[in-house]
Formats: sequence, C-alpha cells, structure tokens
Amino acid sequence: MQGFETIISGIMTLALAMLIGFVCVKTGYVTKEQNGALSRIIVRVTLPILVIMSLTSIEFDREKLVNSAHVLLISIFAVAALYLTGALIARLSKADGARKYMYRCMMCFGNVVFMAFPLIKALYGAEGLLYAAIYELANDMFLWTVGVYTLGKSSENGVKVPLKERMKKLLNPGTIAFTLAFVMMAAGFKFTGIAADVLNGIGSTTTYLSMLFIGGTLAGVDFRRIYRRVWLFVLTAVKMVIVPVILILILKPFGLGETVTAVIVLQAAMPTSTVLVVLGTEYGGDVGYCAEGVFITHVLGLLTLPLCYFLMGVI
Repeated sequence: MQGFETIISGIMTLALAMLIGFVCVKTGYVTKEQNGALSRIIVRVTLPILVIMSLTSIEFDREKLVNSAHVLLISIFAVAALYLTGALIARLSKADGARKYMYRCMMCFGNVVFMAFPLIKALYGAEGLLYAAIYELANDMFLWTVGVYTLGKSSENGVKVPLKERMKKLLNPGTIAFTLAFVMMAAGFKFTGIAADVLNGIGSTTTYLSMLFIGGTLAGVDFRRIYRRVWLFVLTAVKMVIVPVILILILKPFGLGETVTAVIVLQAAMPTSTVLVVLGTEYGGDVGYCAEGVFITHVLGLLTLPLCYFLMGVI
C-alpha cells in the first residue's frame, strides 16, 4: 500500500510540475527556444550528475551484477517487441508512409529518461535507477540505429543517416555518465564533503526540470484534432497497458525480484518519447502526429502508470 501511495503521490507531483511548464510556454512566459535550452541543461548537466551520484551510492555486489545483465538482455527483448508490435498495428491502421514509420517509433521509444528516472528513483531508490539506466542503454541502442533508420524511410526526402553517424549518437552524456558511474562503483570511489553536497543538489533538480520541459513541449499541440486520433489511443492502450501486463506475466515466473521486474515493466509502459518530435523534424517524420501522440500518452500516462504498478502487485 505504501508503494502505491508513493506512485500516486509521485504521479501527482509530476503532473503539477508538467502543468506549470505547460502554462509557462502556452502563455508565452517561457518561449519554445528557452524550453529547448532547458532540455539541453537536463541532458548535459543535471541528469548525468543524477546518474553518477545515485549509482555510486549503491554498494555493488555479485547479485546486482547478475541482475544488471538480466535487465540488459530483457530490455533489448522488450524494446524489440515494442517495435514489432508498432509495425503490426501501423499496418492494421493502413497509415501512409510517414505516419506508418513514425507510429513504429512512437510505440517503441518511451520517455525512459525525463519521466521514468525521477519516478523509478522515488519508488525503488538508487538500485532501481541503476536498472532504469540499463534499460535506457538498450533503448538508445535501438533509437540511434533502428529508430533513426526507420524515420529516414518516412518520406522520399527523408534523410538517410550513415551508420557511423548513428553509432556516434550512442556516445552521449547519458551513456558516458552511466559508464563512468559503473567504473566508480567497481572501484568503490564516491564523492564526499562539499563536492557531494553540490553534485547531489544539482542532480536533484532533474525531476522538476524534466517535468517543466515535458509540459512546455506539450503546449505546442493542437487540441482540436486529438479526439479523432483513434489509433493513438490504441497505441496508448497497447504500449502502456497490454504490453506491460504481458511482460509481468512473462517475467514473474522467473523470480527476478520485485525491483528488476518493476523497472522493466514501468520503463516499457512509459509515454512516447519527446525526443521523437525533434528527430522527426530532422529526419522527415510526421512531426504533428508525433506531437499529438506525445500529448495523449503523457496525459493518459498519469492513469496508466499507477494502473501498471497496481497490476504488478495483483498478477
């Protein structure tokens, strides 16, 4: 019961912070450019620091090493399954080329950083964040290879990104921070004193800055067509309820432990990634449709994430 109260409280906190970001951008108090700059601060500064400080606080042992390997393998399977599911439903929806390819990516790639990290850390602490970072690693491997390739196919003028350039994207602040933290964990090195206080303070701002950014991003959506996007509601139901339930049923018999199972399920159940709006613009995707999907999945995610957490306890 305490865990369920934690996720409800966490979701309400995130929702309020998102609302503030939404109002700020919608009213013009904060510009879209300023909101974009906020995302860069998160990705390049506060989030890497949060990852490093959280993971280095863990007492690493053989069990966590084994769990980490399990999480990586299962995460690759989960992301691949989501992609294939998106391809199947996109075919059933009879969407055109640009929309069909964007749909696959929207099903596959969730908001596994901006929304998931703060929530999972609140629920499962530093160990949960460790496994969340590993899922993000699998997600990024797909995003900058399969994802970029798929978006490049979305129109005749879609930009085809060379493999070398896609692989370079895997070397980003998040993966660098995760690798550095893992090395520090293995070496038993931790920041202490004033340095630890400052870094912990900066890292702790990630939660609210992330929600402000998401809220600001959603402010650019045209609400007048939302209710007609039937296949986006189908995407929400499949990605954020049906697939997580299937994962619960598959993973529970293996006895991987509550934290490992919950992190994988919650990461797979996250709303569509806001990063796809940016990538869609760059590589010729259906950006408007993606923005609508981001809005629908994030709003409904305030209901589906507590539902998934509840189902993990009863299935």
